[in-house]
Amino acid sequence: MRIAFLLSLFSSVVLAQSPANWQNAEREKLLTGVGSVPKLGSPGPVAIWGNFAFPVLAAAEGGKSEMALAAAAGFGKGRVLIFGHNSYIDGGNAGSGGVGTLLVNAVKWVSGKEKPRIGVHGTNLVAFLDSRGFRSKKVAGALDKKSLNDFDVVIANVQGITSDEEGQAVQDFIKGGGGFIAGMTGWAFEQTSGGQTLSAAHGLNKALLPAGVAFTDSSGFGNAQLREFASRTDLSRYMNAYEAITAIMKQRQGGPALTAEDINQGANAIQIALAAQPPGRTTLQTAVMNALGDGGTGVPTPAAPLTQEKHSSERIRLGMETRVLKLAAGDGIKAHAAAEAFPGKSPADAPRITKEVSIAPSITGWASTGLWLNAGEPLTVKLPADAAGKGFAVRIGCHTDTLYHLESWSRAPDISRSVGLETETTLTGSAFGGLVYIEVPGRAKEMKPFTISLSGAVEAPLFVLGKDDDATWNTILKKHQGPWAEFACDKVILTCPTENARKVTNPTMLMEFWKKVVEAQDEISNQATERQRPERIVADVQISAGYMHSGYPIMIPTSASDEMITFGRLKFPGWGFYHELGHNHQRGDFTFEGTGEVTNNVLGMYVYHAVLGKDPLIGHPAITPDALKDHINTIKKAGNKFAVWKSEPFVALTTYIQLVEGFGWDAWRKYLHSFSDASYGPTPTNDDDKRDQFLVRYSKITGKNLAGFFEWWGIPVSSTARAEVSKLEPWMPKGLH
Repeated sequence: MRIAFLLSLFSSVVLAQSPANWQNAEREKLLTGVGSVPKLGSPGPVAIWGNFAFPVLAAAEGGKSEMALAAAAGFGKGRVLIFGHNSYIDGGNAGSGGVGTLLVNAVKWVSGKEKPRIGVHGTNLVAFLDSRGFRSKKVAGALDKKSLNDFDVVIANVQGITSDEEGQAVQDFIKGGGGFIAGMTGWAFEQTSGGQTLSAAHGLNKALLPAGVAFTDSSGFGNAQLREFASRTDLSRYMNAYEAITAIMKQRQGGPALTAEDINQGANAIQIALAAQPPGRTTLQTAVMNALGDGGTGVPTPAAPLTQEKHSSERIRLGMETRVLKLAAGDGIKAHAAAEAFPGKSPADAPRITKEVSIAPSITGWASTGLWLNAGEPLTVKLPADAAGKGFAVRIGCHTDTLYHLESWSRAPDISRSVGLETETTLTGSAFGGLVYIEVPGRAKEMKPFTISLSGAVEAPLFVLGKDDDATWNTILKKHQGPWAEFACDKVILTCPTENARKVTNPTMLMEFWKKVVEAQDEISNQATERQRPERIVADVQISAGYMHSGYPIMIPTSASDEMITFGRLKFPGWGFYHELGHNHQRGDFTFEGTGEVTNNVLGMYVYHAVLGKDPLIGHPAITPDALKDHINTIKKAGNKFAVWKSEPFVALTTYIQLVEGFGWDAWRKYLHSFSDASYGPTPTNDDDKRDQFLVRYSKITGKNLAGFFEWWGIPVSSTARAEVSKLEPWMPKGLH
């Protein structure tokens, strides 16, 4: 039976599964001539659960279960293919690896034609498609029946296609026999939409649900070692959630036993598919519960984590609960059993108060309120009528890292919640509780300051530099009964457990120090005038990646809380904090392949010099004088110097250390500032250009020809760049001759 006929016949999503071998045959059509596809940007996984839905490209990280970057499905008489990042449908990337070949194959596959009529919406693929012999045309305006019916295939960047009307038009187009290829960065939707939830607010994504594929707000593929997605026709059938559900059900009923690898892969697929389900759509959730049977979720803690190997059923249940609770209506939310373990709760007899909080719209991001809300308790938020519906939101919980992708959970995988303030009065709550914030959108910056009233929460320790003094902190503020506390200034806000915060007796000195740290990195990187909000550093019992990671907020382990809030003559916060702040200050102009974990460390080293007044080489054991000699010897022995240089961050950092030691911090400052100085010419556009400009700008700033220095380290630059600095006096540090 021809697969096209099957796809037309079975258009609804049910549990009965299709023959196992057809996926490989269809995948082969899409991947013919595709050796691999590079990782572009920071893609996220797509969800798969439909009868005729299957992964196209997938990868695993560090032995974990695989996730799909791209998935395809048959729906009605048509077909759809989606990518977990919009870069894959960008004409500028069509020449990257196998992207162009895959797009050509996809156009033919979704249409069933060699020369279909193609519409392009929200992306610049027309020139590329025309160069491949297709007839393509840009589709302007909204996607509707009239515009879609002019084409056999539509390729669209769907990041902003949020209306239900456009979604329905696309669904009808596919069901009627159209082909649809789409790309979107799902994890970024909350940012690009002003705080909305992807599964609930994205009309196009909801329209794809009957096909059994969807974008998700999950993160993934963050491993720096993952550079590409290999072309493989034989992928696990358990990357489809319904395949996994069916297999789990059969095993529970006495059928074939699944391997540990199959269970892990299936559980992962189910978690990803659940991430795509909107409120009220319970078909998948019901199927999962039927497959799992009776049982509880368990309460994950650091001492007794829920692991994929031993607790797959409990993890699926808990993951489903947290997803449902995140989207639940605000009134009547009950406390989750895992909330008391983390993030904790305030005493039952702690006063629940009403507090007026001033909001400055010119400062975007999270505005701290100094309040804590217990899990399952109601919070009432009142704001002026002219601020309602303007993008403001109330956030409950600062622990925003989601853990679904991790093999072990030390807390529930998703515990923070943001609710839009669409009316003058909002009643909400949280199943996990947390510190309370008002989220200020960027588009509100021109509004005048106003006051918000919050009722039902408990006061939490909050020290604000310039507003509070040490005496007030030690006698009043630190005694507030919220279990989490904050120290704030205009440059950074620190969040840690109250039991740690109460050890601090000198918050003024502490926050003056942290203010100087951020100001130092702002100044040397030429970003002082760019700052829109304070940085945030939040402690968490488990974070989504690494020991610490950058972002808003920067996340650290709770075990590092005391280090973060200790400042004195002998003890002070260490390397990791300045490293992550450095990441937040990194810019593409001065960061090229191999330096993602390097230029941030140069910025971190500057803190030791400018703020601590100490030798930066004390900051990390990998940059002691002896360690630097070892790095130099590593390059001396290397066959392919640049391959080694860009794969070993501390080897590469040695290059920058030699430049700083040779020419001082002022040369580094001038180099970073030069990207806003038109006299140095246009800023770089690619990695080759970045390396060339690194050589040319630094040589001009120092008055020395650094081409030989770059060559010694194996950093490739063009002959043009070499010629541009050839008249300057050559320079080489001691020990490299």
